[in-house]
Amino acid sequence: MNILHLLSWFPTPDDPTLGNFCVRMIDALPEECHSVILSVCDGKNMTKSFEVKEIKGQHHTHVQIYIRPPKVNAIRKLKMLRMYQYGLNYIKKRFFEPDLIHLHVTYPLGQVALLWKKLFGYKYVLTEHWTIYQPQNKDVLVGSLKKKIVKIANNAELIMPVSLDLQHCMEGHGVKNRFRVIYNLVNTDMFRLGEAKTEQKKRILHISTLRDEAKNFSGILRTIERLRQQRDDFELHVIHDYEAPEFKAFVKEHNLSDCVVFHGKKTSAEVAEAYQKADFFVLFSNFENLPCVIVEAFASGVPVLSTSVGGIAEILSPERGILIPQGDEEALLQGMNQMLDHCREYDREAIREYAISTFSNEIIGNQIFEVYKQVME
Repeated sequence: MNILHLLSWFPTPDDPTLGNFCVRMIDALPEECHSVILSVCDGKNMTKSFEVKEIKGQHHTHVQIYIRPPKVNAIRKLKMLRMYQYGLNYIKKRFFEPDLIHLHVTYPLGQVALLWKKLFGYKYVLTEHWTIYQPQNKDVLVGSLKKKIVKIANNAELIMPVSLDLQHCMEGHGVKNRFRVIYNLVNTDMFRLGEAKTEQKKRILHISTLRDEAKNFSGILRTIERLRQQRDDFELHVIHDYEAPEFKAFVKEHNLSDCVVFHGKKTSAEVAEAYQKADFFVLFSNFENLPCVIVEAFASGVPVLSTSVGGIAEILSPERGILIPQGDEEALLQGMNQMLDHCREYDREAIREYAISTFSNEIIGNQIFEVYKQVME
């Protein structure tokens, strides 16, 4: 089966982690699926109008087209559309005639998928990760943007949201289609159990972009300050995609440098090692869908303390951690105290077994493949 993937979020030289979870889904597909990713983005210091590169992935080829960005935005949009058409023809000549288009995240690439359906009859399926459907973003998903997104979603053959909560949110915005919930996946060979913890100080791990409107990391730091006044048997280790000068200043100003450690951006292997050293993982987000970081924690046998937002309650049960209300710093403080007292009592092997049976590459890859076959039949 020949699948052409369109990613609204995809890795670029400037942001190599953007949409990497979409790429991981593609690489999890069975060998019967021949996958090519097509993307168009702005190039730097280009003398040519455009340039095509073929980038070999684990189980896919990424056809990346770089364009010399026009100065006028309207012209840029037209050029992008023309280059996606060029890319389709390039793939048909160099690789295959697509049997199916797999769209990852509705907008903006759904405009291309919808156009190709109308012009050439290509069917497309949609995997959705986007939090724009969440109630917190009700003022964003309005007007012409909402009309475009709903039209793209309704024209898909089938939608694969990463949580049941996301499906309900999409339906609340007027999306009427067939759904099959397929969770985010995790490489259970890379993310695995660490050795039993014996150190007196417990390691709390947090991994995110630190974008406060979503991740509410400021709430975590305020709670850590209160927790530090009660006990000193813990360290908070933070891995983050972007710089966080305001948070580092808070830590310094409130004398928390001995218990809060910022590590910056890390490779996947380094992140996996951080989970192995962690006693528990904390997430205090205001909104989410199904965070990959929680799935990675489970694969590493690490219990989780998280707010009950998005689809998190679908996977975080008492034997795997603690759910607390969104924005409730008192509940976060109580949860941290409870975790510090009992985190080493969780059955870490059982947590990992749940991850293997629910989120492993083989499980998720085969679920997506079943959708492909269903749509093609």
